[in-house]
Amino acid sequence: MEISEIIVRTQKEWDNIPKEFDGYIYIQNADSCIIVAERKGISVVARGSASVVARDYSSVVAGDNASVEAWEHASVVAGGNVQIIKDSDCTNLKVRGNARIVTPPDTVQEYCDFYGITIKNDQTRLYKAVKSDYSAFHDSNFKYKIGETFTSDCNDSREKQCSFGLHVSHIDWALNFGRSNNIDSFKILECAVPIDKIIVPKNSDGKIRTSELTVLREVPLEECGVMGKIILKQREKSLRDRLCAPRRGLKVETNTNPFTGGEMRAEN
Repeated sequence: MEISEIIVRTQKEWDNIPKEFDGYIYIQNADSCIIVAERKGISVVARGSASVVARDYSSVVAGDNASVEAWEHASVVAGGNVQIIKDSDCTNLKVRGNARIVTPPDTVQEYCDFYGITIKNDQTRLYKAVKSDYSAFHDSNFKYKIGETFTSDCNDSREKQCSFGLHVSHIDWALNFGRSNNIDSFKILECAVPIDKIIVPKNSDGKIRTSELTVLREVPLEECGVMGKIILKQREKSLRDRLCAPRRGLKVETNTNPFTGGEMRAEN
């Protein structure tokens, strides 16, 4: 009996796989991170340079140069040159070969070292995804302005992953957050943040918070690495699709050209 296989490259392709699918699922060559939050198929295999977030009771087998973030009670078996980020004490992780398990950073210095961020003059540069008018996604009345410093009360407990404060992150986290909220128009702000104002939550997925930041500039997507270029291409495609789509309410009449015998179209 032949066993079915599905190759997944986008989050939508994963979401569209029915729960009753009885075959192998291969995640590879994905443009962005794929969230696997439930069990599907006989086995879920991440390969190539795939990036996967395994949540709840999901199970993933990873190889090649894939990377996996393991949350809650997820199970991951990894080989090759895979990196597993352990974001929960309840995960079930097994590695072989050059595969490795890393834990999220606990301090600001560890956070910056982990994500390759420079600290200079007791400040660091972090990023924030906002709406096209620079307003916050969670509060449209809160608008950022370039060159201004913003302050806020901030929960200093590391036990709370998401709480009050000004949320910032490394560039890739900000890009993923922006594209998941409004891929066609979100913008990225670069911020100067005093390191003594930063709270790094326990098992942070990349998002941290601060009581103070200064907005330095808007960062063009062209400067946002591979993911920024991918988002630009997606935006261009989305714009082309909208421009090429039939206009609603447009009446199209078709007649025969008396000279060529071909079709004539009249639009009103």
